[in-house]
Formats: sequence, C-alpha cells, structure tokens
Amino acid sequence: MALSNDIKGVARGQEVDPDTETILASGLATPSKGSRGTIAVDMDDVLCQTNATIVHMHNELFDIQPPMKLDDFKNYLYWMNRGWGTPEETVGMVAKLYQGGLYMRAPPVPGAKEALHRLKELGYNLVIITARSENQREGTEDWIAEYLPDIFDEIHFTGAFQHLEPTKEEKEGHVARKAVVSHHKRSKAEIIHSTSSLFLIDDSSENAYDVSAATYPHEGPVKVLLFGDYPWNAVGHNPLTKTEMEGMTYHEKEQKGLLGEWEKLREKKIKEAWLPDGVRRVGDWKAVVRWVEEFDAGR
Repeated sequence: MALSNDIKGVARGQEVDPDTETILASGLATPSKGSRGTIAVDMDDVLCQTNATIVHMHNELFDIQPPMKLDDFKNYLYWMNRGWGTPEETVGMVAKLYQGGLYMRAPPVPGAKEALHRLKELGYNLVIITARSENQREGTEDWIAEYLPDIFDEIHFTGAFQHLEPTKEEKEGHVARKAVVSHHKRSKAEIIHSTSSLFLIDDSSENAYDVSAATYPHEGPVKVLLFGDYPWNAVGHNPLTKTEMEGMTYHEKEQKGLLGEWEKLREKKIKEAWLPDGVRRVGDWKAVVRWVEEFDAGR
C-alpha cells in the first residue's frame, strides 16, 4: 500500500487545518486506531540511515579534507559540525544532497521493519513526525512505500528548518498561499498532543528536551525514547545550562580557537549522562521493543 498525495484535508471525518501537513496511508480515509493507543516515530536516523548516507554523499560532492566521518556529527544541527557552513549555506548543501538522490540511497535502520510490525501486533497505531518540510513530501513517501509499506497511518511534517529555505514567493516573485502554509512550523510536542500519542521515538536530544518540557497533558511518566547511540545525541540537551560557546557554529568556534575547549566540555557532559525527566535512552530497535513490551505489560 503506497502513500497517497491526494488524501489531504479530511481525516477522522473532520476538516484538517490547512497549516497541518498530514499524509494518510492510501485507502484509509479514517485511519484504523490501534486498541492500545498511538506511538509517534521520527524519520531520519530512526527509520532511515540518513546521516551515514550523508557522510558518503558529502565526501562525493564537497570533497572536504580530511574526509567527513559519522563521528563528525556531534550536534543535531549540521552547521554546528565540521564540514558545513552557516545555517543558510548548510540548507543549500543539504538541498544538493537530496537532489543527488539522498531519499532513496538511505537504507533502513537495522531492525526497524521487524520492530514496527511487532508494535503493530501489540495493538499500537503508528504515526511519523518528521522535521522534514512539505517540499520533501514526495521523496519521503517514495522511501516509505519502498521500505516500510503498510505500517504507518499518518505522516506529519513539522518543517523545522524550512524558515531557512527561500519561499515560493521569493522564488517566483508573487504571493502564494502555499508558501505561507508550507512555512507554518509546528513543534513535535504540538503534534504528539494533537495525535494523542503515548510517546515519541526520536534520535534528537533537542527534540527530546522540547517534548519532555512541554506542558500538554500526558499519560505516563515517559514522553520520549531517545533512540540510538549516536554522537549527536550523546549529550543530553539542556538549554538552561547551555554556554555561549555551545551556541556558536563550528566555524565560529574554529575562528575563535575554542574547538579544544568545546571538546573538553562535551566530554564532561557525556560523562554526566544527564537526561530530562520523561526521557529514556534506547540503543536500537530491539531495545525499543523490549521497552514497549514492558510498558504494555504494566498498563
């Protein structure tokens, strides 16, 4: 069952807010709800190996020296890492990666398909909440149809970085409603609340903090399973203790001679192993299934 572009605007028998970017699995005008509730799942590096694929493509396209490695991704925001530029320059570089076939070149995360089917067997409804923008819808749909069909009922695009992209108005020189709509940003916390999701599976410690700190009513003590033993989520994100240096881009730290000091601070925070309340680490999809089975048995 492929995902359809044309089912948009009506879901669960109600009109959908035009600023809500949602795709429903084709043939499911009213998604079938799992008896146990809904689990929200992130896309990049939870379902598909995006950053590992980017490493290879980045080295092919941009030829930095020394070559990029996955360990260079020490922050969720690419421009905070070696090999990128300003936020705006980084968005342009990522656009070239997508043009080069990033969507379909990224393989699934090991164990994802089997684990997702197990969650469905347990009676859970699954939705995707991704930071990707509406402009990336087609490639996202194609990837899911190829690798993970018949699993997800909805896909929500938050457009977290789309404010850095040129709008349709800027490209075409006239006002277009679609440009305004596609740039309407919604937080993952908002969408978790609106979908009544029990928790989010996400690889970003920044997203984990934001969801854990949200004040929406929530069932149970755990809001986020922080997925993967990745360098970019090794430090628990905490804006309350964030230093000015940590807010600088990689190039800014490099220019100010702060890279060594930043690495020492990062290692210190990794050893502290701090996480926000409501966040639990899960190293892989087998750990996700074990956690959910224990969660399910205790409900």
